[in-house]
Amino acid sequence: MKPMLRVLCWICLGLPATVSAQNAVVYDDALGPGFQNWSWAAVNLSANNPVHAGQFAISMEPDNFEGLYFASPGVVRSFADYEGLRLWVHGGSTGGQNLRLVFQLGQAIVFERPLAQVVAGGTLAAGQWREAFQSFSGAGAPVGSFDGIILQDGSGANQSPIYVDDVIIERSGPPPGPVMVSIDLQGARRTIDPMIYGVNFGSDAQHADLRYPTRRWGGNSTSRYNWQFDVHNTANDYFYQNIADGTGVNLPDNSSANQFVVATRARGGEALLTVPTLGWVPKDSRVKLWGFSQALYGAQTLDECRFYLPNPPPWCSADAGNGLCVNGPFCQGGKIVGNNPLDTSKAAPASYAGDWVTHLRARHGVAGQGGVSLFALDNEAMLWDSTHRDVHPQPATYDEVWSRGRDRAFAIKAIEPNARIFGPVTWGWCDFWTSAADAALGNCFEGPDRTAHAGTPFVEWYLQRVCAETGPGGIRAVDYLDLHYYPQGTGIAGLDNDVVAGEQPEVQARRMRSLRELYDPTYVSESWIGQTDYPVPNLLPRARAAIAARCPGTKLALTEYKWGPDNGISSAVAQAELLAIFGREGVSYATRWVAPDDGTLAEQAFRLYLNYDGSHTRVSGDSIPASSTQPDSVGAYAVERADGSLQLLLFNRGFTARDISVDLSGAAAQSYSAWRLQSSGYAGIAAALPIAGSSIQLSQVPALSATLLVIQRGAPGDAVFANGFE
Repeated sequence: MKPMLRVLCWICLGLPATVSAQNAVVYDDALGPGFQNWSWAAVNLSANNPVHAGQFAISMEPDNFEGLYFASPGVVRSFADYEGLRLWVHGGSTGGQNLRLVFQLGQAIVFERPLAQVVAGGTLAAGQWREAFQSFSGAGAPVGSFDGIILQDGSGANQSPIYVDDVIIERSGPPPGPVMVSIDLQGARRTIDPMIYGVNFGSDAQHADLRYPTRRWGGNSTSRYNWQFDVHNTANDYFYQNIADGTGVNLPDNSSANQFVVATRARGGEALLTVPTLGWVPKDSRVKLWGFSQALYGAQTLDECRFYLPNPPPWCSADAGNGLCVNGPFCQGGKIVGNNPLDTSKAAPASYAGDWVTHLRARHGVAGQGGVSLFALDNEAMLWDSTHRDVHPQPATYDEVWSRGRDRAFAIKAIEPNARIFGPVTWGWCDFWTSAADAALGNCFEGPDRTAHAGTPFVEWYLQRVCAETGPGGIRAVDYLDLHYYPQGTGIAGLDNDVVAGEQPEVQARRMRSLRELYDPTYVSESWIGQTDYPVPNLLPRARAAIAARCPGTKLALTEYKWGPDNGISSAVAQAELLAIFGREGVSYATRWVAPDDGTLAEQAFRLYLNYDGSHTRVSGDSIPASSTQPDSVGAYAVERADGSLQLLLFNRGFTARDISVDLSGAAAQSYSAWRLQSSGYAGIAAALPIAGSSIQLSQVPALSATLLVIQRGAPGDAVFANGFE
């Protein structure tokens, strides 16, 4: 009671009170303790429709710079003592309202910004509640103190009403008491496919260390790969050039593709090879060629030598342009058009794929007996008009992507009946819904191509064709629905591996939240996706539902994804949790783009699953339900192994250490060992420790960390380490 007496005394003296940092409820069915309604707008604090949670919400009509004002007279809070302000907003019947979020101290404004900048999806949505969060830490965060929060009309005009609910100032650090984690041993289970722990490419040394179950030979350059001459085309990634691979000795047996297969198989992995369906591959020559010659097609905005100014290397080709222009006879809309694909390429019909598989079978053996069995139908076909526009300038359609892939798939299976085919290999959220032909008209979710296919989303239509157009004996052209997905927003995916930009506090927090795009049916993307007609990705359950509805039995693959720079801690923890999500959500195959650099934190994320104890013991078995009492802060995933032991993965996604209590009631747990990935690196933290009672108490689990507990049940069994870790 002493703190309350002190506050009352300060109020009596007319001085502002300061408060200790704990969650402050501003509004939850009614104004929270200490808050008053000082609004100068038309507001109703007891609106009953719509309501985010509870019985009531606030309605407000934001007109003429009027505001909704939550005041806490006599109580001053420091931004430094709190995590941030969280609230839910609803755009009413129209959405898109223009408001500003303002923090005030007395009569002075101490911070303001457009409300849309902190709303998930970037705008107030019509007919939909969206979460808004203003962080009090990181670049651009407010500083100092405040005693009032205002939502103010920013238009000066008349706008339609909005609704506000569940307004909370969140304390810094976790609430008191441990996070409680429980495991449901009787719950629904799903066998984890070991092929989810794969990567694109990766060094042979790293593969020898971790023994990836699969490695993908993929990406833009593999769309145009000449397997006979071992030549790829760099496409839009680098001046549309034919570049020879390897030494050129003993081709095609010694090609880089064959070397990749051999190196992958040497450590027990399977290679996934990308088969060109684009219709073009490099000419039968190991001479460097390029698609947009400046001598033939006119001056361009950049060429290979100017790319390296002021010191271009002697090997650069000044004639190799980027295909972009300002004027000239071949220049239209800023692009070179009408170039000749034969400058660099030759036609590659379906028989070309069959010939390559015939060679692979002779070189490596029969699929399932050491030979290559995994084949992808090109790479991101709905981007061909961008990535490979020197040979495919027209945007692809539903029918083109399907028919080109189908013909090559059947050509492959005619030679190798045990082949498993991946398609359509989408590039992201847009081509889940429609084609490049529609996107070229300005809408990557709707358009005449989708309309011509009964309005069916592209991925669903593609699955329909897989089951409808079978080959001899009823064989399917495609065995895996192959999707690519990257989180959107500056720095989140970390494709440039910039750790400084990719590990800013606000980026870290958003990265961890964005994992929910993969599985949460309530989570609105905090990127441009959240502003579209399909703001809730819920990607993996959505894809599984599409398979169940359109072509049951098809497996689900995610052959490109990335959630941050290789050597960032939040990126590494996100990578580790992604692998747990894939296992829980029924993904059958996954390969990160690309394999993490050797020695990085992201590499250690894979170690947690593939070689956590130094003896190549893996996280494997059946995913079973696990829950956390604070799921937004601590994620929990459980696996039961064939020998009855449990593997429990815990992820502290927050910025403060947490105490975690693991309930093992009914598990007959005897002992546990533990490994952890945190900012300082990867290490074992406990070995064969006896379990007293029916729980494990973990004290101060570090911020942004991933912890693996291996729990022995019944008889303790053979402990990997008897005396702890060094």
